[in-house]
Amino acid sequence: MRGERVESHVIAGFGACLILPRALYHGVVPALAERLRALDDAPADVTEAARVEARRALALDAIRDRELRELISALTARGLRALLMKGAHLAYSHYERPDLRTRADTDLLIAASDRDAIFATLEARGYQRPTHVAGTLVMYQAIFTKGDPDQLAHVVDVHWRVANPQVFADLLTYDELAATAVPVPALGPGAWGPSEPHALLLACVHRVAHHYGADLMHWLYDIHLIASRMTEAEWKVFVALAEERGVASICWQSLADAASDFGTALPALVVAAPHLAHPDVEARTSAFLRGERRHIEQVVSDLRALPTWRDRVRLMTQHVFPSAAYMRTQYAPASSAPLPVLYVRRALHGARKWLARP
Repeated sequence: MRGERVESHVIAGFGACLILPRALYHGVVPALAERLRALDDAPADVTEAARVEARRALALDAIRDRELRELISALTARGLRALLMKGAHLAYSHYERPDLRTRADTDLLIAASDRDAIFATLEARGYQRPTHVAGTLVMYQAIFTKGDPDQLAHVVDVHWRVANPQVFADLLTYDELAATAVPVPALGPGAWGPSEPHALLLACVHRVAHHYGADLMHWLYDIHLIASRMTEAEWKVFVALAEERGVASICWQSLADAASDFGTALPALVVAAPHLAHPDVEARTSAFLRGERRHIEQVVSDLRALPTWRDRVRLMTQHVFPSAAYMRTQYAPASSAPLPVLYVRRALHGARKWLARP
């Protein structure tokens, strides 16, 4: 992945049965196939296995690419502006080809005021929204699916805040990102994504806020690609944001991990230890670096991050008493059991889930 020469006998020593599953896990099969194709003497079994998976990824990407273009055009025609985020944005802005960045969905960030109009546009295009817990303080996103999930589906993850954990929810607002957004020409005139400093901040924080610092290589490679083309002025903006928003520790760790894997060249600004401008916030955000946590720990973190007791009560109410539609779908799809019985069942089941260790 670093572009270094690897001798054929070293690759052959592992073989396709070991290399391909790891490449699939890390989301780098298409990139691996590209690297192997450049080697004249690469082992045939590894090359062929990677090539087959890469061709499948290319075919899927071609279909999803068309749907994404049409969706962006539909939103633009209605005067709606959604920003591409994370993998979908970087695939078209930082990779040589979008199929080289594997992804399961397309993440869009929208203005909360446009939510109903954007949801209606998606539904008009044949997207369906699965029933899930959707309290106003529990989830700041909605998933829409078009097609057969077991075969080929285009999944759009619509966010009106950048993350669900409360301590990260207002890290960057839609208005902030939209004010400095840059076009994504590869997807047409209506496609926009975050500026480089914002994209890097989101990439550094996302792998920790939602995945507790998981080591998946494609997330670190994202960080490497963004960091590798940052200007000095952009680095200054990034550093100021990371320190001001209380995520400096997370960002420095993510950059260090990327540099360790890919030799990312980092400026002196981020080689030195970060300035922790808000130690109290840093303590809450950096706790996510310690790995997966019990669900109850996440709930407690959310409660502490909310500013008022009214919001805390609302959050707990939404966790404990989700909508009747959700309860029927999840706990009694073919039953007419009274709703209170379903809530008791959920409470008993949820207690184990909340306390279980990951």
